[in-house]
Amino acid sequence: MSQSQKVERPHILWWVSIVGGLTILGLQGFNSAFYAWWVAHLNALPAQGTMAWIFLSLVPIHVGEAIYCWRLSNRLGTPDASAQWALQTFVIGFPSTWLLMKRARGPSAVTSTTASP
Repeated sequence: MSQSQKVERPHILWWVSIVGGLTILGLQGFNSAFYAWWVAHLNALPAQGTMAWIFLSLVPIHVGEAIYCWRLSNRLGTPDASAQWALQTFVIGFPSTWLLMKRARGPSAVTSTTASP
């Protein structure tokens, strides 16, 4: 598999913070004992039902990002890596999407903030 076919992995801190944060959010939303402990010992939170809805709202967002990355990887000519890009993006979201979009722009892409005359 060529270098361009490989899936780039975001830094480990992205994985720890996002997977850890989603896990905590899920526990706050769906585990009454954890929610009660958190509120009693750490800080106040919105209602537990609100925490559950916040967690559930992340599912379609991550699914949409994963589909986008699947399609973008196919358009870039790396269909063998598409499933890996999609799965990684479903789990951690934007850090993965950002890496794939950076690859799509290529090394010669230059952004300019000045208008041409």
